[in-house]
Amino acid sequence: MPPNKKKILIITTNHSSYPGADAVGQARLAYEANTYIIRVPDPVMFPEDFYLGAFDKGIGGIIIMSSGSDCPYEGAYERLSKRVARVYEKMKARGIKADRLKLTTICTVCRAAFLKEISEMEKAVAAA
Repeated sequence: MPPNKKKILIITTNHSSYPGADAVGQARLAYEANTYIIRVPDPVMFPEDFYLGAFDKGIGGIIIMSSGSDCPYEGAYERLSKRVARVYEKMKARGIKADRLKLTTICTVCRAAFLKEISEMEKAVAAA
């Protein structure tokens, strides 16, 4: 990985998006080495300051791959989307471009969508 290439952090859910990431690997498809995946029960567990701290520590872009309305935890997606909206406001105040944080829904078999999200974030990070 080139030394000036920014890292991309992907937060995946156990029930939906992580199996999609696993499907990418099983199909022997590839994405850039600057991509790091965290597997969690649900991304709602991260507070607003987590995202801002990640940017402060050099993370170039963050993709939150949620279960969306299929989330098994009642009310979690609504709380997460409101939290991300507040993070966008804080990013704007700090001069961080909004396209460096993305909340999306990826399912268990969405290999193409998974790779597309990474590709789009690569472009956003390169332009930052």
